[in-house]
Amino acid sequence: MTIFAILMPIQQPKLVEAIKTEFPNDHLSITETQWLVSSFETIVNVTAKLGIYDEKSPSAPSNGNAIIFAVSSYHGRAPVLVWDWIKAKLEANTNG
Repeated sequence: MTIFAILMPIQQPKLVEAIKTEFPNDHLSITETQWLVSSFETIVNVTAKLGIYDEKSPSAPSNGNAIIFAVSSYHGRAPVLVWDWIKAKLEANTNG
């Protein structure tokens, strides 16, 4: 799986609802504007699935604005819950 960091400039309830709906077992809230999502999909597909931007329908209404990054490595200080979630999602690549 790939972990994606979703960074919103402000709180966006519609986008948060899309994250929870589209990735019900594969999301983690860091703050109200910072989320992690794990998926086997591409970053382009995740962005479209969340209703941020769809290359196939560029004029479609948006669920909000955010920058999404694919995480290739990580380091820092955070609650144990965050590190455990990241470890479990990254290990999903090797377990199946």
